[in-house]
Amino acid sequence: MKKILLVSAALMLAHVAFPQGQITFDNRANPSGTPGVSPGVVVAPIYNVDPSCPTCSKQGNTSAGIPAGSTTYNSSLLFNDATHTYTATLWARNSTAATGDDRQNNLNLVGTTTMRTSTSGTSAGRVAASAANPVVSDVVPGSTDRATFQVRVWDSRQGTITTWDQVLADNTIARGWSTLFTVPYALTTTPNTPPNLEGLQSFQLFTVPEPSVIALGVLGAGCLLLLRRRK
Repeated sequence: MKKILLVSAALMLAHVAFPQGQITFDNRANPSGTPGVSPGVVVAPIYNVDPSCPTCSKQGNTSAGIPAGSTTYNSSLLFNDATHTYTATLWARNSTAATGDDRQNNLNLVGTTTMRTSTSGTSAGRVAASAANPVVSDVVPGSTDRATFQVRVWDSRQGTITTWDQVLADNTIARGWSTLFTVPYALTTTPNTPPNLEGLQSFQLFTVPEPSVIALGVLGAGCLLLLRRRK
């Protein structure tokens, strides 16, 4: 029995001491670097709701992004102001275990910060620096393991909306998310410099459209027809 307890304790300590991969949570990092060369390059600012189409979801880099894309946005770059505070979160999982798509997946929350308050220079559309590098618990640093990531941002309504579940429960809350992407570099641990979120692309916030009157009418008619058939 003593041997079993000693082995169990050793395994628990080994699990606690097991190194976990870190990543840099920044959507503008090493812009003068070379894509494809560690620690990687990312220039992917985040945009506010499109005033001409508030329910439109859109992802993709503009021609000024890295990597350069062809997406255009009809909205301003996102930033915190006196009346709006936006929560920016990073979600991740070992790529071999990641499932789902951009809208619904099994990634875990690994980092939380806010948008910056400054609109000058390159600050607008950029997340604020986090206090510590996010840790992806199921990725071994320095190994061949790779991690799949997603950035999600929402209007916190002055700090009252604190979780993604709250966002999903209220269609009027402005939210947005990036496409899923896999960072092509090994994650690291202290004191090594973590890689950047190379592969992240821009996206804009939106609100979920409510069902139209016509759609509700069709649904109601269908229910009535179903009830008549059952009778």
